[in-house]
Amino acid sequence: MKKGILIALIALWSCKSEDSSLLVEFKNKAYHDIKVDNVKLFGFGLPLPPRDSLELLENNKRINIRKKYGLVIKNLGCTVDDKELDSAVSEYYKITNIYLEERNGKGWKEKMEKELNSIILN
Repeated sequence: MKKGILIALIALWSCKSEDSSLLVEFKNKAYHDIKVDNVKLFGFGLPLPPRDSLELLENNKRINIRKKYGLVIKNLGCTVDDKELDSAVSEYYKITNIYLEERNGKGWKEKMEKELNSIILN
């Protein structure tokens, strides 16, 4: 009986799925981005260029605010319901959020959002 349970446990343990290559890639990116203090905020879809010089100036202000908190936006393109990519991005954020809180202090997201919202679009 004990032998049967042991074999079942070994079989279950060996069936444990390994992380997908995309998940491993995003984990590695997270550790690299932390090391170089350049964490990504991922966006999806078609990025639109600024309509005029005022909007360009406002975009540059937003970039500088995010940079102050150690963030840059990275567009991943047009993806629809890609569960593997969603999982990889989620894992990236789990890893980098710990670092960002240590770097920027508690409540940093709210402070950053307040600064971003203070930029008035015309």
